[in-house]
Amino acid sequence: MTRLSAYILFLSLFLLAACDSDKNAFMTPKPDEPVLDVNVDEYSLNGTVLGKTATDISAIDSLQIEPLYKELRKTREHEQIEELKTQQVADRPGKIKLHVDENLSYGDFYKSLSSTIYAGYVVISYAIGSNYKDVFRLSIPSTNYMWCGLVILRMKGLRYKYLRNRQKLSLAEMSEIDVKDRECVEDHETLDLLLSFYRKDDGIAYVVSLNEAYFNKGSRFDGYNFYTFNDENDLWKFIEDVRSRVERQTEKKPETKQDRVLRLLIDALDGPNKITLVFEKDVLMKDIAPIIKKLNTYGYRFAFDLD
Repeated sequence: MTRLSAYILFLSLFLLAACDSDKNAFMTPKPDEPVLDVNVDEYSLNGTVLGKTATDISAIDSLQIEPLYKELRKTREHEQIEELKTQQVADRPGKIKLHVDENLSYGDFYKSLSSTIYAGYVVISYAIGSNYKDVFRLSIPSTNYMWCGLVILRMKGLRYKYLRNRQKLSLAEMSEIDVKDRECVEDHETLDLLLSFYRKDDGIAYVVSLNEAYFNKGSRFDGYNFYTFNDENDLWKFIEDVRSRVERQTEKKPETKQDRVLRLLIDALDGPNKITLVFEKDVLMKDIAPIIKKLNTYGYRFAFDLD
């Protein structure tokens, strides 16, 4: 064996050991952070198989997978009982780690995620495929249950119907939002950044949608703009431009401590550094993972929705 061959072998073994270390660290459950593993054949919690993915998840239309929800809910309730024993507050946010197979469909990922959230886990670290080094943190969408908040939530969802060949979806075109509802949301100022893609001929068309009124203070909200890119490089150039515009938008007059606290709270819930990813249910997670990784380098927090 030559010195170069020996070096390559040593490096390969070192990298393999590092990968195994990352995997073991992520997949090892903690008392207050269980591990949910969903692959194309079966799904398990803390190493115990709960059922078959095809029959329990893929074949079900509901976003609450009962076998998964029941077991997660049981685990979460046990955590809360243990918290009370140590005189801690029992409503501490539930934490969980989620690993999904890279060949799992986005629809199955989303349903697994929804069941996890329904069970009370809202701080979710997730890894995709064999990449345990890049662990992402999920941002759970917040809902304002006041009337206007529900209208805005429904209004955001209407965009998913118009991903293809669209430049603008005006407020007036949103037929599910009546006149009185439109008056409610005309002052809506959140950026509402959304990213998706769909198959087009032999390639992929990337779509970004946002509320341009965010960059024009004083303008009334009048729907969402759509930008479609056939080249991934053009997509990331646009994202970089949006990030630059957001940074310029936030470079304004000095804030009082109260103003700063309020701004940070708003940003944490639904600020300009939050992006919603939405895909068709049969898209594979391995096709989504590079997008998540790239957006993570820009500092985005994520929310997911289903097309």
